[in-house]
Amino acid sequence: MKIYPVIMCGGSGTRLWPVSTSRTPKQFVNLVSDTSLFSQTVTRLAPGSDGLDLAEPIIISNARYLDLIETQLDAAGISPLAILLEPCARNTAAVAALAAEFVGRIDPDGLVLLLPSDHFIGDPAAFRTAITEAIAVADAGRIVAFGIAPDRPETGFGYIKAGEQIGQSAYIVAAFREKPNHITALSYLSEGNYSWNAGIFLFPADLMQAELMTHAPDVLSGAKIALDLTVANGPVHQIDETSFSGIRSISIDYAVMEHTKNAAVVGPVSCAWSDVGTWPAVGDLQTSSGPVQPVLIDTENCTIHSEQGTLIAALGVEDLVIAVHDDTVLVMSKSRAQDVSLVIEALKVRGLTDKF
Repeated sequence: MKIYPVIMCGGSGTRLWPVSTSRTPKQFVNLVSDTSLFSQTVTRLAPGSDGLDLAEPIIISNARYLDLIETQLDAAGISPLAILLEPCARNTAAVAALAAEFVGRIDPDGLVLLLPSDHFIGDPAAFRTAITEAIAVADAGRIVAFGIAPDRPETGFGYIKAGEQIGQSAYIVAAFREKPNHITALSYLSEGNYSWNAGIFLFPADLMQAELMTHAPDVLSGAKIALDLTVANGPVHQIDETSFSGIRSISIDYAVMEHTKNAAVVGPVSCAWSDVGTWPAVGDLQTSSGPVQPVLIDTENCTIHSEQGTLIAALGVEDLVIAVHDDTVLVMSKSRAQDVSLVIEALKVRGLTDKF
C-alpha cells in the first residue's frame, strides 16, 4: 500500500493582493520565509527518517502555472510523479475526482493524500505523525479529514465535530460545520470536540470513486472522460479542456464529505498550521517585514510587507495592513482583510487587468 500525495495549487489567492495575483498566486511567492508555500509543501512530503512511505508528488494546477511549478520543483530537488494541468478552475470535487481516478489507474490499492499547496505548517514532524496515524483509518475504509487544534474562536474556517473514537486520535465525523459566527465559534471551543477543517484528506482511491459515484456521479464521469482524453508529455498531462470545463463546480465538502457515512477525522493536530488566507495571518507568521526594516513610530498591531526593499515609514497608526509590490501599494484596516476582493472588482471596472 502506497500513499500518493496530490498537491492542489491552482488557486489565485486574491486576498493577499497585491503580492498574490492571478499570474503569481500566493503559493508560489515568498510570503513568510525565503521559500514559497508550494516549495515548503513538496519538501514537507519528501522521504524522511520517520519511515513514512510517500510516493513522488502529483501536482494538480492551472496550466498557466506550469513554468512556476517546474522551476520551484527543480529548485527543491523534487521530481514529480505527474503534473496534471487543468484548463480552467472547477473546484475541489473535480480535483478529488481527478486524483482518485489517476491514482486508481496506476495503483488500485493506493491511498491519496489530497492537500493544498498554500498552507503553512510550522511543525512538519507533527503533521507527518498525523499522516501515519491516519493511514490505518483510511486503509480500513474511511475518508480521513485532518482536524487542526483550534486556538481561538475563528469565524473564517469550517469546523469538524468529532464523534465516536475509533483510534488513538481518530474519530468518526459527527458533523461538518460551515464558518460560524463569533458566538457559535466560542461554543465550539468550549465543547472541546471541534477542530478546524484544514481541507486535507487521506482516502483510498477506490473509496473516493465510489463515494463520488453515489453523491456526485456527474463530477466523476466528467473527470474520467477528461483523463481519457488527456495528452501527456513526460510527467506533464494536459487535461482535455472540452470535457473538463463541463464538470460542475462544487467543493469536495459539499459533493461528498457532508453526505458520506465513511468520514473520519484525525486530530486535533497541533502542527502550527495556518491557511495564510489574509494579510493579518501573514503578519502573524512574518519573521521580518522585508529587506529594509520599516520605520515605526507610535505604531501598533500593523502588518507591513515589502519585497522590493522599499522603505516604509508608519507614524501614529494602528491595526493597518501596508503591502508594497512592484508599483502597487495596499493600505487597509485589518478589520477589512476579507474584503480585498472589492479592490480587485474596482480594478476590473477601470480596466486595470495587469494589476491583478
